[in-house]
Parts: sequence; C-alpha cells; structure tokens
Amino acid sequence: MGPSGESGDDGSRLSDRQRAILRIIIQEFITTAAPVSSEAIVNKYGLPYSPATVRNEMAELEQGGYISHPHTSAGRIPSDLGYRYYVEHLMERRSGLSPVEQNTIQHQFYQLQMEFTEWLRLAASVTANTAHNAALVSTPRVYDNRLKYVQLIGVQERAVLLVIVTQDGSVKEQMLTLEDPVTQNELTQVTNRLNTLLSNLNRPKMEARIKDWPDDLTKFVAGRMVETFKALDRYKDAQIYRDGLVNILNQPEFSDIGRVRHVVQVIENGQTITSIIPEVLSSDGNAVQVIIGGDNRFDDLRLLSVVLARYGIDGQMAGVVGIVGPTRMEYNRSISTVQYIANLLSGLVTERRG
Repeated sequence: MGPSGESGDDGSRLSDRQRAILRIIIQEFITTAAPVSSEAIVNKYGLPYSPATVRNEMAELEQGGYISHPHTSAGRIPSDLGYRYYVEHLMERRSGLSPVEQNTIQHQFYQLQMEFTEWLRLAASVTANTAHNAALVSTPRVYDNRLKYVQLIGVQERAVLLVIVTQDGSVKEQMLTLEDPVTQNELTQVTNRLNTLLSNLNRPKMEARIKDWPDDLTKFVAGRMVETFKALDRYKDAQIYRDGLVNILNQPEFSDIGRVRHVVQVIENGQTITSIIPEVLSSDGNAVQVIIGGDNRFDDLRLLSVVLARYGIDGQMAGVVGIVGPTRMEYNRSISTVQYIANLLSGLVTERRG
C-alpha cells in the first residue's frame, strides 16, 4: 500500500523492543486519548521487561522525537514523527474494515440508481460514519470530456434551449438566439445529425470534424457545443462534499473553543485541504496519501491528519476521497475506508461511462 508522506526514516533506527513499545503507546493513546505510562504498558500487555527497562526505552524514543512528555503527566504521547513511523512501519496491513462492513457499504451504493452527485454525497456520509471522523469527496476532474448526446428544444420561434450531456453525466444547458424562425421538426433533424456525427467525441476531435461543414444551423449549434466543451476543459476547482464535522468536534483534543474554530475553518472554509487535491490527482491510481500534523508543509493542519485516496479512470477522470481527523486517529481503519470507498466510486464511474 505504501502510504506516502514526508519521512526519511527507513524503519531501521529502532530496536525490536522500541518498536513494540512505540506500537503499544500509539495504540493505547489512539484508544484512550490519555498519556501512556511504563507501568500501564507492563501491566496491561505483560511485556517480559521491567518498568525500569520500559522507562529507559521510552526515554530513548522521546530523545529520538517519536514520543513526548506532557508536563502534567508521567506518561508519554506520540509525536507526529511517531505517528508517521507507525503508519509506515508498525501498522497492521490487513483491512481495517470487516467483510460485513464492506458488504453494508457496497449495498448502500447499489441499492438505488442515483445521480452521480448523490453518490458523492452518499460517499462523504458513509466515509465519515465509517471512519468516525470528517470526510470530504471531490467531484471528478475530467481530462477527456466527451459528448454523450445533445438535445435542442424550441422555446420560441427564434429561441432554442441547447442541452449537452457528457459521458460522465454532466449536463450543460444554454439558450441560443437564432436569426430565423425554426420549427421543432427542424431542430429534431439537427439534433439527430449532431448525435450521429459528434457522439463520443472530445473537443479537439469535434473541432476537426466540423471545420469544413457548411455555415448552416447544424454548424452554428456545433460551434456553441465546442465553446461549452472548452469551458469544461478549463474546469479546475472541484466541488467538495463534506460530512462528519461533529465527529471531530466530539474528540477530546478539540474541547478548547479556539481549536474548535480552527478546525471548522480548515474543514469548511479553508483552502489548505483543497490545495492538496491536485497532488492526489497526479499520484498513482492506488496510492493513499497520509498527511500527519501538516508534515511541516501545512501549518493549518498542525492539529490534524488527512488521509486521501484517488478514484476515477486513469487518463480520463479523477476525484478524491478523504478523511480529516485528529492526529490521534485510527490510521488503519481510515486508510482502509478511503481505499474501499475510492474503489467503489471508481467502479461506479466506469459503469456510468461504459
């Protein structure tokens, strides 16, 4: 799987004993949100080491920057570096979702025929509820917009509604004003001609095909269609569907009102997360990106971790499924959730375009 992020650690710095202790500290802290003491580690997990030995190893881990020592507690908590080491070297690689959970999620997507935007809203809701954090799902960026069909509807003698439907299900409407009156029968003939000659073509191929057409109503409408596809190809800002903000605000890390305001700003209004989306869209199809505490790149995310996966069809269209939560998140479950939802959306997109 290889979750990516900023880390130069190859996994060889820590001894087996230190790795075992670090894994326990992180798993305990994810579960309890309370600093973890050496006594708790020895007593709960039955390690064959004395509390003094565990304390010495914890001191080494602290010196290496993997854990830190809150002033008000005798226990330790993981640092961003510790979480990064855990994700890359210590986390279990089996799926964090049970077969029953996977079947339940799949059923929600396939039980009803939906518009694609409804699938995206559902994906955000299911992702948030499954990972117990906030979720975001972006509309796909289409790299090769193609015509599915066009329709012309007479509104008045010289006013015509142009309806363009693309292969990904997007619908664009435009009102055309004509120089001469036209009947619906004539519009239907033009519609049939355009659908026969231009269906399944992208903008460059459409432009090439209509280049030598005579200057009549068919070419006029086709020219407007080309302009519409130019606008689609310039599309850059994805619409983002969000859900589950309350899941984060219920976490103990965010009981402080100042932190609450910051998290709400980052998730609902901030540009930091949306600026990361192009990185994910240009990544490998199956890669998951895990950003922990901003990874020294994004100051707005210093309290948060973000797990992002790409969905879509390689070379044609791609969007992003993501989870946002405290750095103390269940990484295995979060990674498994975005991977599973992304795979489902990829399948739905493929079926829709097929």
